[in-house]
Amino acid sequence: MKSLLRLFLMVTLLVNATFARASLLSTINYFSCAPNCAPLTVVNTISQNGSALSFSNSYGGAFSQAAYGTLKASVDSSFTASPNTFSSGSSLAQFSDWIMLGGLTGPQMVTFVLHTDGALGGTGESTNGTAASMSITLDVNGQQVAIVADYFGGLLASAPQGGLSGTFALDYGTQISLGALLQVSGSLGGFAHFGNTVSLEIFAPQGTSLISGSGTEYRLATIPEPGTCALLLLGLFSLLAARNRYRRC
Repeated sequence: MKSLLRLFLMVTLLVNATFARASLLSTINYFSCAPNCAPLTVVNTISQNGSALSFSNSYGGAFSQAAYGTLKASVDSSFTASPNTFSSGSSLAQFSDWIMLGGLTGPQMVTFVLHTDGALGGTGESTNGTAASMSITLDVNGQQVAIVADYFGGLLASAPQGGLSGTFALDYGTQISLGALLQVSGSLGGFAHFGNTVSLEIFAPQGTSLISGSGTEYRLATIPEPGTCALLLLGLFSLLAARNRYRRC
């Protein structure tokens, strides 16, 4: 299961990152069976414009929404001892875009962080049959690089702030394909709550500017160069020293 899900993520992301384009994709798949499967509910829905998808009944539900820089997906399922009573669902949110970094010249070290805010199961909720995977991928100078993580109920109870990160040497002024994907699934009592947001943040040297094919203003945090940091620290030290001398006088 783990290897198949990882392979699916890699193939999906690498195929979509081949083309520098801006696109959104959200899907939900949900199946529930009432006692003796009467009625039987099957839902398969897809959105490519950023609209939120959701469905729920007394046996569970699924939710998904994709936006540039932000992904949301969640699944609730239930399982009881009643004959043929259960539910199963999966949700997927994905965006593809291109970005171009400017303001500086030559290759620069840039870090991409996919923050997670969600959990596999809350208090009193089972994580059996639950899975969540999230990835980011880049097309850097024609080479595909990807960061993939799998969160499974048996291995991780929750995914707090933090998430995935990767640092790459990127050529400024070059169009870079960017993609991110979040997929969750739950069945027979599994819960995956990543509807609180999985968001992308970019850390780059001070002076960096960014444009994107979708026109999205991604979360860009600029980091002062080491020399600038040293000057700031020296200035702060001098200020504190002068203040101490003034107090002694």
